[in-house]
Amino acid sequence: MKNNTQYKIQTSVIAWCCITLLMAVLLHSNKASATIINSTFENGFTGWQGQVDIFDGVSEAFFVDVDNIADFPNSFKRNTNGVTLTTAIEDINEVFGVYLFQPFTASSTAESLSLSFNASADFFQVALFDASLNLLHDFNLHGLIADLTRYRNQVLFLEFAVGDEDFILGDTLSVSDIQIKSTSVSEPTTLFISLLALMAMFVFQLTRRSRQLSLVEPLNA
Repeated sequence: MKNNTQYKIQTSVIAWCCITLLMAVLLHSNKASATIINSTFENGFTGWQGQVDIFDGVSEAFFVDVDNIADFPNSFKRNTNGVTLTTAIEDINEVFGVYLFQPFTASSTAESLSLSFNASADFFQVALFDASLNLLHDFNLHGLIADLTRYRNQVLFLEFAVGDEDFILGDTLSVSDIQIKSTSVSEPTTLFISLLALMAMFVFQLTRRSRQLSLVEPLNA
């Protein structure tokens, strides 16, 4: 009876240890890493939001939300691995300000956000803001790499803007090579999980064999 109870306890402990370890491995491997959606603009402007400043010949309207960026083909254009914003004529309207932005959550392993840009404009900005729209990093003034380690697990906004100030349209801003670098985290491989399962089976069989021997020995005594 004592050996049987001891066997059950050993088996239970082994089983729970294996399950706990396996759960930890699976949870670790499925940890999500937030990133910028469609950073290469391969899928059009999916994930991005736009605004424009418009003069319709009578009045000006600032920061008008763009429901469909395709309605402003002269102002928002995709290029190689990036986008170009241009102050331009759209139908009968003068678009003298163009804005493109995306909110994202910096992951717990985020290291930096880098990009490239080229501008020929009266005004432009390539910047990173927090959820309260406080400026965190101006890529023109502070360099092409923004440190994200201080903003991990926070909602951030990446924004591009170009504007006309001399009543001559054609101001441009091109942004490309948008990348988020994260600390590499080793992922459990199929081999590792298989070895874990084999180890659990080996320990189980060893314990079972030990129990069988303990039951046979009194009979042979």
